Amino acid sequence: MRKVAVLVYDQFCNFEFSVALEMLAMAGKPITVFAKSLEPVKSEEGLSVVADKTIDELQIEEYDALLLTGAADIREAIEDEHVLEFIKAFDRDDVIIGAISIAPILLLRAGMLKGKRFMAGVNKEDLIEEGFSWDDMKFMVGWDENLRNPVVGGFIREGNIITSVSYNFIVWAMAFGKALGIEVYPKSFEAEIN
Repeated sequence: MRKVAVLVYDQFCNFEFSVALEMLAMAGKPITVFAKSLEPVKSEEGLSVVADKTIDELQIEEYDALLLTGAADIREAIEDEHVLEFIKAFDRDDVIIGAISIAPILLLRAGMLKGKRFMAGVNKEDLIEEGFSWDDMKFMVGWDENLRNPVVGGFIREGNIITSVSYNFIVWAMAFGKALGIEVYPKSFEAEIN
């Protein structure tokens, strides 16, 4: 059975992928936690995690999915070419990618969202200040935009990539599980999915 790669970085958000991880555990789907090093990585909630492997140890053929959570400040990961190369390795049709909150910006920086509709827990104006162009964000549904006009279902799936914002973490997790062919139990998490 192929595994799910879970990438953690400084100040990662634990709650945003908690339901996805629980659902994977319930299904017996193995995960591997990756980080840049094997030093403890502290979440924004203060949880310290030691990765199973470094990003240099990726054997892509062992994985059928990548899970990316948000972070209080994801700038360091977005600017790290080594991290971006790790993420780009998953840019394959046979790999499901789940990215929530600010994490879709990692995919955007890696060039994996070109011409694709996606959600991100940040506003376009803030990303302009970080060097992204309006063209980069042409199909992005940002934080304020989603508050004004919520995306039906709470997530966007474009091909093999599933994105959402933080407060939709339960339906996003269910969509990720369904994409992997896992029997999901939305009522266990008080969610309704399409």
